[in-house]
Parts: sequence; C-alpha cells; structure tokens
Amino acid sequence: MLDVRGLNISLNTSSGAVNIVKDLDFSIAEGRIFGLAGESGCGKSLASLAVMGLLPQVMSASGSVRFKGRELMGLGDKAMRSIRGAEMAMIFQEPMTSLNPVLRVGHQIEEVINAHLKVRKGDAERLAVSLLRAVRIPNPEIRAREYPHQMSGGMRQRVMMAMAIACSPALLIADEPTTALDVTIEAQILDLIRELRDQKGMGVLLITHDLGVLSENADEVAIMYAGRLVEHAPVSSLFGEGSQTPSHPYTLGLLSSLPEVRGTRLTPIRGSVPKPGLLPTGCKFSDRCDFRIDACSADEPALVEVRPGHLSRCLRAKESPWIR
Repeated sequence: MLDVRGLNISLNTSSGAVNIVKDLDFSIAEGRIFGLAGESGCGKSLASLAVMGLLPQVMSASGSVRFKGRELMGLGDKAMRSIRGAEMAMIFQEPMTSLNPVLRVGHQIEEVINAHLKVRKGDAERLAVSLLRAVRIPNPEIRAREYPHQMSGGMRQRVMMAMAIACSPALLIADEPTTALDVTIEAQILDLIRELRDQKGMGVLLITHDLGVLSENADEVAIMYAGRLVEHAPVSSLFGEGSQTPSHPYTLGLLSSLPEVRGTRLTPIRGSVPKPGLLPTGCKFSDRCDFRIDACSADEPALVEVRPGHLSRCLRAKESPWIR
C-alpha cells in the first residue's frame, strides 16, 4: 500500500544543503503495523512528514513515495490535500499543539468530515459524536462541546485519533502516540490502534522510541540511526531468543538500555548522536560502537540480508560477535 524508496531529506541552510535522512526504504501492507524506532533526532518523524507532504519549507525531499500505486513525491498541494485526511491520516506527537485551543473538539472533527465527505451539517455533528464514542470517550455528546484544555492528555489523544479515522483512511501514521501518557492510558491507546486496524484493515506506521511498545504491537520493525536505516526485521526475528536477536550493535544498545530486573545496572550507549553535518566516515555508529574494527571507518556498510527477511547495516552482522 505504501512503498518508500530512496527517500532523502535535506535541510537547506545558508551554507548549503545538510542531509538529514539518507536513502530510506520501507513498505507497509494493508492491515500491518510497521514500527519505526530510534533516538530523538534520527529522522523518523521527518520521514513521516515527508510521506504526508508536510515538511517545513526549509527542508526538501527526493526519492519515491508510492501510495496505493500513485507517486506522491512532487504532487501538488491541492492533490495532496485531497489525499491527506481522506486516504492517509496522522496522529501527531503532541495533541495540545495540534488541536485548535479556541474551537470545540466536535467542531474540529466536523471540519475533517466536511473537507472530504459530502454530508449535511446535522449528519456531520452526529458522525463526530459517533467517532468520539468509537475511540471510547465517555459522554461523547457532552465532550464534543468541550475545548481541548478541558480534557486530559489521554482524552486529547483520543480526539486526535477520532479526527484521523474520520474518513476511514487506508494508512494511519501514529507519531509517538503515547508520549507523556501514563502506562494505563498508553496501553488503552495502543489497544485502540490495534482494534481500529483490525476493524478497518488500515496499514499503520507506528513511530516511537520505545522498543517495548513495538515488540508487543508491530509486525515489522525498522531501526533508524543518524538518518539511516540500520536494521529492519520481523518482530519475531528482532525480539526473539537465541539466534533470533538484533544484528546491529545499535539495536543491541537500545535493548540493553531497557530495565529488565529491578536493581540491575543498565548499560547505556556511550556518547551521543552526532550532528548531521559532523557524521563519522564509514559506519555512522562507529564512534559509539563497542565492536568497531578498522574496516568500519572505511566505507559505510550497505543494508544486507543476514537472515531471511532480516536486514542489517553492519560489517560484522553475520558473525554477530555481541551474541554471547
């Protein structure tokens, strides 16, 4: 349904273009949840904005983004507006800044409906209420007349979901949909995304820094680092046991940073992500990698298949010296 090939995103500065995302490839089938993970600043949110045609004016994108067989890259604003909301929709990271604070939430949902569907005003109002009910907001008739500041963070996130599914899109992009929510509300939001996927057959692009969320909700996972895809695998291959483990040291570092047993010391990844214009030569993770060899600084490794369906951008992936 969605096929992204060779996506490059650059920041245009007075000193020239700075590459932020390089040669990103991934695809999403109907009814599948594709997880995109990585540290803050790795380019995962920018990739989703490029798919939606919502990059800031100071940035430019190239490559191919095909949605249901149609090339979106270079499509005009009017054509993209007809697709956004109707065929693909996005749940943004922070609902308080995405919702209009001076408009009632019901009215904001109605705006999406009226932009893409030919319905009467009364029908739009009833549909907005039914959408709030669908995302499990209690007393939806009352809540539809409230403003965003009158709702909790979890409620606002549900309103964003109601807006996103208003026109039954084929693709739903969820950018950090559980940020700043407590674990109970987080579980409810993720359950709701899976339920909507099952009911409507949507493809879902789930963007997060939380690998635990992806291990329980995604079908496939791609790991990004410094604007590159460094590992791509089915969930069962990436989070399994024995040979079914990460094939890139960065993914291993992310997993090692997660707490497993209370009182156990965590193993953080040393250093920090380099700035886009100051990346090391060769492998972009080489300056932080505990398994680096001299060849890692020569040329940037290609993304190669190390197991069936499991891709890794590491010279040592097939020998996996980090597997004990």
